[in-house]
Amino acid sequence: MSGLITDLKRFDRIGLSRVASHPKACCRMVRHGVFARLTHFGDTGTALAAIPGLFQWGPVQWPAHWCDLVDHGDLIGDCGVHADVAATLLARKSVPHSRARAAVLTPPLAPAHWRAVWNEAQVADAWIGRMAVHHEVLRVGNRWWDPSDARWFSGPGGHTGSGRVLAIREEGGRWQIAPDASAPPRASMSPHPVPRHALPLHAPLPTNGPPPAHGLPQGVLP
Repeated sequence: MSGLITDLKRFDRIGLSRVASHPKACCRMVRHGVFARLTHFGDTGTALAAIPGLFQWGPVQWPAHWCDLVDHGDLIGDCGVHADVAATLLARKSVPHSRARAAVLTPPLAPAHWRAVWNEAQVADAWIGRMAVHHEVLRVGNRWWDPSDARWFSGPGGHTGSGRVLAIREEGGRWQIAPDASAPPRASMSPHPVPRHALPLHAPLPTNGPPPAHGLPQGVLP
């Protein structure tokens, strides 16, 4: 448990990601393009599930501006980008929500891989702790939503696509720690043998069709 507490204190020092805008066309064009693509989807749930497909997974140096997310014509994003875009989309649709952060226990090889990728890009890796990684999520109604994996999860003790949630904290609240967080079973901590975001696996979603049905947030969104 001491390792987790150390990580939670470390994660508390990480500000929630909010993509800023320069007062110039460089940021206005990128931001407009992202939300214009999302409006092509027929409902809020489908648009929300489409967000991770718009961005190639990769290191983002925070604080970041919209124009910083473009690399050779591709959009680059991490969980902070996904969470901020999702929160903006929900705010536009007047859907009650709040930002949150989770401490996620990933498969054993994932942290070393991520650290190498982030270090190669000369981007800070403070989000990689000793026992868990910092992951930005959302509270939508009375449910938890992972904007990077486009799926609901059950909160502390549940699973995202990257691993098992050891603790979670809603913005302005306290950490909620999973009852068995002191002895996490590494062999069964995730239904995925390899973390979904350990490699840049996000392929752009087709603009003329919805994301897979299992990812749609149903029952809360309009």
